[in-house]
Amino acid sequence: MVRALRTKVFWTSLLILLFCISIGVSQESPIAGLDDSVEVNIQFHDRRIYYVGDPVWVEFQISNLGFVPYLFRTSYDELFTFDLDIATTTNKKQDHSIGYVVDRNRYAPILTDEITLKPHEVYGARIEITRWFDLKASGDYVIRGRFYPNLITDPDPTISSANELYLTLYPERDETGKEKRRTDEIQRLKAESLPPYKVVDFLLNALMNREFDKYFLYINFDQFISQFDNTKRKYMSAKDFDKPPVIEEFKAYLRGENKIEKIPFAETIPVDYAISRTVIEGKTAEVVVIEKFKYFSLYERKRYTYYLREYGDKWLLERYTVVNIGS
Repeated sequence: MVRALRTKVFWTSLLILLFCISIGVSQESPIAGLDDSVEVNIQFHDRRIYYVGDPVWVEFQISNLGFVPYLFRTSYDELFTFDLDIATTTNKKQDHSIGYVVDRNRYAPILTDEITLKPHEVYGARIEITRWFDLKASGDYVIRGRFYPNLITDPDPTISSANELYLTLYPERDETGKEKRRTDEIQRLKAESLPPYKVVDFLLNALMNREFDKYFLYINFDQFISQFDNTKRKYMSAKDFDKPPVIEEFKAYLRGENKIEKIPFAETIPVDYAISRTVIEGKTAEVVVIEKFKYFSLYERKRYTYYLREYGDKWLLERYTVVNIGS
């Protein structure tokens, strides 16, 4: 009986030891070296015809295809976690922009976080590659992504994307043709009926690209104005025939053309965002979004809740609330 008890204790101790070792390996190995279970892919966020000077957004997707958690470090500034190799089809490598080089070498602390990616989970990041590279020549480009699980300051290991993207940049558009295409696109968008989360996604993309004609398409200004003190007072005291000019003045404020409000609207435009939840009840909807803002060399995150109402076949934004959730 004593022998059986000793055997049981031995095997129990061995299992505990193996369990502890497996935890240590699962936590340390992703930082120390490569992991075959991790796959990196890149894709265009908004695939369309691109012209020289247009913003081009690329999404990174880090997938854990294994059966144990994958731990890696990330920076609040994506340029310390991700990079791109861009070359022409004749294999001429494209250099990073001066702005990128300055940001990479600035004398400032790098704010980091550790991400634990559970089995079959995906971590994503969206990057405007035209801020990192000066793609001023029309033509065809090949793009491959790079992921640094221990930050770019320690470039070993590096995981290259499993795929490549092929970008065609057309010559810069002339103003007449550009204006016609913009007008045609606005007319097309007016006819589109989108679900609430798609409306918010559309609004934030338009806002980040400073495409205010698009941003205005899905806003009920009669309600939206109530969140802005000075404009609200002016709108409420105006007679009915004077209200449209107040709305136009408010739109000019959103575009940064006047100072009717104390805080410039540009300060409320995020650099990135992620939609986390959508709730629809009848003709009302709430869409919760985590948005990231850059203030000098620091980043802050805020939780926005957007409130929409259905009018006919369109969901329109009426108001939002915001809560700071830190860096």
